[in-house]
Amino acid sequence: MQRSESPSPYLESPLPARSGNTPCVLGVIVARGGSKRLPGKNVRRLGGKPLIAWSVEAALAARSITQFIVSTDSDEIARAAEAFGASVPFLRPAEFATDESNVVDALSHAVTAMDTRGICADVVVLLQATSPFRTADDIDGAVELLIAQNADTVLSTRPAADHPYWVWKDNGGRLDPLFTREQMALPRSAIPPMYVETGALYVVRRQVLDRGTLYGDVILPYRTSSRAALDIDDEDDFRRAEQLLDRGVD
Repeated sequence: MQRSESPSPYLESPLPARSGNTPCVLGVIVARGGSKRLPGKNVRRLGGKPLIAWSVEAALAARSITQFIVSTDSDEIARAAEAFGASVPFLRPAEFATDESNVVDALSHAVTAMDTRGICADVVVLLQATSPFRTADDIDGAVELLIAQNADTVLSTRPAADHPYWVWKDNGGRLDPLFTREQMALPRSAIPPMYVETGALYVVRRQVLDRGTLYGDVILPYRTSSRAALDIDDEDDFRRAEQLLDRGVD
């Protein structure tokens, strides 16, 4: 039987509150059970442990996180996460766990649910379970960057493989530059760097999340390694993760 907002058997001890002026940093691992492209992916074994365990272990090792929880709609995922030390204080309601659900809604639900349990969240760290190689150092580095630079959002990024200055758009069968011909003609040394968010890591101030978004006014990039940028969405991605492990990436 699915549990929702009732007290959870997974949470057995009180969670810590704020100490002094130190901001409360709440980490939330989101992992729903209804994946269609790769069924059961969050509990599929990678390197001898469930996929979600990689993110749980990174969150546990991160010095910057005051407390972290797992938000899931699945008893199976909850049990797997709890076995590796995670707190799963509730199961996510079904309306926040569909194919069309917005991750911001799931995150906001988790933060609000923790409010009712007396757990503050000045800064929220969103960790997606499909990024197994994002590390505790990545988490700490992104949180430290947000605080040091007084940013609203820090997100994990990788360099854009194809610079948008060199992209063409279809205009009724005719090609036009996405930007301008002058920008398209610039040499590589003269074009500004461009980044793609990887989805592995978002650090967001609570007031930004309360506006229904992950993106505040001041957004900074946190550059991860190429392996940390891996997001497992399908069978090919999973095989690539296994190949990275076979080559000694751990």
